[in-house]
Amino acid sequence: MRSLNLALTPFSVVEPSKYLSAQYSNPLIDEEIVGFEDDTEKMIQYLIRGTNELDVLPIIGMGGQGKTTIARKLYDDESVVSHFDVRAWCIISQTYNWRELLQDIFSRVTSSKDKGDKNDILADKLRKSLMGKRYLIVLDDMWNGMAWDELSLCFPDVGNRSRIIVTTRLEKVGEHVKHYTDLYFLPFLTPDESCKLLQKRVFQKYDCPPELQDVSLAVAKRC
Repeated sequence: MRSLNLALTPFSVVEPSKYLSAQYSNPLIDEEIVGFEDDTEKMIQYLIRGTNELDVLPIIGMGGQGKTTIARKLYDDESVVSHFDVRAWCIISQTYNWRELLQDIFSRVTSSKDKGDKNDILADKLRKSLMGKRYLIVLDDMWNGMAWDELSLCFPDVGNRSRIIVTTRLEKVGEHVKHYTDLYFLPFLTPDESCKLLQKRVFQKYDCPPELQDVSLAVAKRC
């Protein structure tokens, strides 16, 4: 398949203390992208203006690097919210339950609960409910390709720029789910970036006192 290079550069995030539930819908106020807003904007623009075909944006990084934070920023951007007819957020995890995943996405897409249908019937209902709609699905913390193989059958491609964001720690999972867009790898922070991140987290809207600059840099280097 054709590979689309978004030419993204690394950016840093402050990771929130807790993950959202599978029914996540509201942004958190305590998470913040520290820099490189242009990269975020490039991803947003691709989500709403890229290829007409259904596409997957894979975000790869170690635990705690900020994959979920970035996905949330994209998910809750005003232009993204207004662009898609329906959105759904689902946490996969290592010990995911296939039926629970279906129920989570189905309830978000249709605003209704399943009626105890068999898995294949529920999956078909989900697919039909997405047919004709421009949708954005976030599959957070995916650990293996099997989860994608099962879920992807529920995602129709009708040429309306529907999108799926997948966050994962594993490059092989990213390669497995990718369509047109290259994998985006989260980088490790440089000492200066770590220091800036630490200061922003500790002092928030205030500048770090000059007498603490060296201390904060030393602490950041040990993190």
